[in-house]
Amino acid sequence: MLCVVAGPRRVFVSHTSELARFPVGRSFVAAAERAVARAGDAVVEMAYFGPRDEQPAQVCVDAVRAADVYVAVVGFRYGSPVADRPELSYTELEFQTAGEVGLPRLVLLLGEQAEGPRDLFVDLRYGQRQEAFRARLVKSGLTTATVRSPEELSEVLFQALVQLPGARSPIASAQQVWNVPARNPVFTGREELLTALHTALRSEGRSTAVVQALYGMGGIGKTSLATEYAHRYGADYDIVWWVPAQQPALVGDRLAELAQALGVASATDPVRAAVGRVLGLLRERQRWLLIFDNAEDPAALASYLPGGGGHVVITSRNPGWQGLAIPVAVDVFNRGESIALVRQRAPQLSPDEAGRVAEALGDLPLALAQAAAYLADTATGVQDYLRLLAERTTQLLAQGVPVTYPVSLAVSVQISLDRLAAQFPAALQLLTVAAYLAPAPIPLTLFTACPAPLPDPLGGVAGDPLAFTELTRLLRQHGLIRGESAAFTLHRLIAAILRAQPHQHPDLPTVVVRLLRAVVPVDDPWKNPSTWPPWLQLLPHVLVTTDPHRTLTKVEPEVAWLLDRTAAYLQSRGQPAAARPLFERALNLRRVILGDDHRETLDSADGLSYNLREMGEYERARQLGEDTLTCYRRVLGDNHPNTLRSADHLAVYLYELGQYEQARQLAEDTLTRYHRVLGANHPRTLRSVIVLVVTLWGLGRYEQARQLAEDTLTRSRRVLGDDHPDTLELAYSLALVLWGLGRYEQARQLAEDTLTRSRQVLGDDHPRTLISAISLALALWGLDRYEQARQLAEDTLTRYRRVLGDDHPYTLNAATALVLALRESGQREQARQLAEDTLTRCRRILGDDHPYTLYAATALTLALQQSGQPEQARQLADDTLTRYRQVLGDDHPRTLNAADTLALILRESTQVSPASLPTTLPVTSST
Repeated sequence: MLCVVAGPRRVFVSHTSELARFPVGRSFVAAAERAVARAGDAVVEMAYFGPRDEQPAQVCVDAVRAADVYVAVVGFRYGSPVADRPELSYTELEFQTAGEVGLPRLVLLLGEQAEGPRDLFVDLRYGQRQEAFRARLVKSGLTTATVRSPEELSEVLFQALVQLPGARSPIASAQQVWNVPARNPVFTGREELLTALHTALRSEGRSTAVVQALYGMGGIGKTSLATEYAHRYGADYDIVWWVPAQQPALVGDRLAELAQALGVASATDPVRAAVGRVLGLLRERQRWLLIFDNAEDPAALASYLPGGGGHVVITSRNPGWQGLAIPVAVDVFNRGESIALVRQRAPQLSPDEAGRVAEALGDLPLALAQAAAYLADTATGVQDYLRLLAERTTQLLAQGVPVTYPVSLAVSVQISLDRLAAQFPAALQLLTVAAYLAPAPIPLTLFTACPAPLPDPLGGVAGDPLAFTELTRLLRQHGLIRGESAAFTLHRLIAAILRAQPHQHPDLPTVVVRLLRAVVPVDDPWKNPSTWPPWLQLLPHVLVTTDPHRTLTKVEPEVAWLLDRTAAYLQSRGQPAAARPLFERALNLRRVILGDDHRETLDSADGLSYNLREMGEYERARQLGEDTLTCYRRVLGDNHPNTLRSADHLAVYLYELGQYEQARQLAEDTLTRYHRVLGANHPRTLRSVIVLVVTLWGLGRYEQARQLAEDTLTRSRRVLGDDHPDTLELAYSLALVLWGLGRYEQARQLAEDTLTRSRQVLGDDHPRTLISAISLALALWGLDRYEQARQLAEDTLTRYRRVLGDDHPYTLNAATALVLALRESGQREQARQLAEDTLTRCRRILGDDHPYTLYAATALTLALQQSGQPEQARQLADDTLTRYRQVLGDDHPRTLNAADTLALILRESTQVSPASLPTTLPVTSST
């Protein structure tokens, strides 16, 4: 196509400086400049003007007068006043000048919810001026819009620019050869990818054509992306030629048409000759762009790439373009792009509703466009649409096909599936089995490690490494799966279409259960951190496969086993809330299938009881734990390892309830039996020691606890290693014991090392890591390093609240530790408020007489005394001492500390020595 067009319009972009910096990496000004370039115009912006002799105000005025369009991006800061006109900012001066010379003025106001830091919104000096300026802009009658994000700004400005009279054609050459499909007027997103593609194609210092292959699954928007690139950057080229390449035999004909358009061949010339001439011409020229759309076979396309100094863009489902082109993956939209696309076509939807649609559709652009069209053209609400999507996926995805796509997503996928069924039935089987797994990376070992449950012919192929590799390569080539060589991902919509296929293998849900049962790690996750990486891969698939809405009557024992092991893994990773429903389902299934007294049923009951403890539900944990231990003893005997594990758990529950003597007796008996049955150095025996250390601590027998913990820590390091979770748990327990004995420096050194290791092994937010952090904070407090103690305790409390909630006993213990640090660092009022809140919560959750509650009461007593409320402090100290004597006895160290505290208050002392403060933080342990 030949045409003549004028040069680009000059668009002056007015803004204050902070809008060029925020949000970081994707500023509002950068977004405006992208919109200007996308509309085929040129940016004029004061940042691009170098030093001049004129005054800055005059430079601004001249730049505005020389522009064709004025754009203002107006935030909440006024900017610098003009030197000789201090009543005006430069942005107001530019706005006035544009009005004086009659430029089209486009104004974009940042809304109150705009993305960015505080600097974007606060102008302490000129805030009132800016509010007045913004008000005048709104009343001006100009083209004005309010935006919240750079992406929204870019789209709104682009639409405004292309609708202005005199908008230039996207073809910017005086005589440009062009056959690109029409531009999508509502093209959305992909800004980073378009910029990166343009940068790659314009790379300097090359002598051969740059070839970029955009690859991805069907419906992901590769063709739309290539079309938008051609229109947006068409001014860079004299020749832009679109070649439909899905049928390799017709590629030559399309290039022959280019030869005719360039005048180097006639309609009567043989295709081969015309292609040769046009490729030769292109090799000698620059400023050309060839786009091969929907090319699938690199070998078939290789002979049509001309070389030379031009650019080639290929779109393909096949990622295998290495050696011929630079492969560029095109993924689904990010959620912001998805929401923008849906609301552009269906503006009646709220951002939350559009987000729900995007989540259900996996952010796939074609599906989003279809959904938006359907929702815009019908009276269907979002909830009804999502229900239809779940129940009638294939039929729904055949509706609302955008004019820029040749077929619907459902039809596109079905064509590929039919081809597989005819040519590669094992590949279709693999895809169909994967459809019953999660839309997350699927490790290939799930199929190859134990292929016996797979139907034929897939089972035979999965047992042959070479054949199975070829099978997955074939599916990647067809754009039906994504991922690397060790795993692949199937999009949720393709999976839904596959599940709806007629003549399905009826037992596929049970097949995937059996596959997972064969590969899920058998070992206890807490004791074997090496199993965590495979668990991380398999977890989403287990959760989907064992969904209670699936009919799995043939594999109920396997489902119960998977639920129990998955719950154990989640709990070991510090996610007891997520583990709870799985433990409960496993126990209920096993009770029905196996009976109440079966060993596996008892194992599930034991796991659930410990989960109750992890959630802070100590009384429920005790009740279930007692019943389970009774059954274990009857079914397996007193000395069976599972019976002893259950006994240790019950001892922990009794400790958490403050029943220290009962806990100690049970813990001592259990440890004795472990010694006799498994030996002193068995991992279970070493773990049992932790429980006894905890109970001795609770009884105030600190020295005995220290000796036992030190001896066992040495053996645990030798047997299990320094970084084993059990070793770390014993180490932070010993650190707390040392703190209780006043050996603060020893406690600090051990706690510091343990916290470092816990973060590496368990992660920063694991509850056991947080206990290590509290032990270190207390050691720092004991060493008078109050500010360090406060910072660490504050961070730990924040994490506890996020992980376990405000009312969990662990959270409350951390809050009490922070109270101590706040007092000593001089933040008296904050300490008092936190102490009052913590005591209120402890009383409600644990009761008035629980040791944790009394610990919080002692901390509040000290905070009240320090904040000048001696009578309230005395009353609380007196009540706390009475309760300590009733609960722990007259001679318990915590009781004695409480007595010392009361004595100091009665003497109206204003200074409380560290020795008088409570050394009673409860040690918590997992077993």
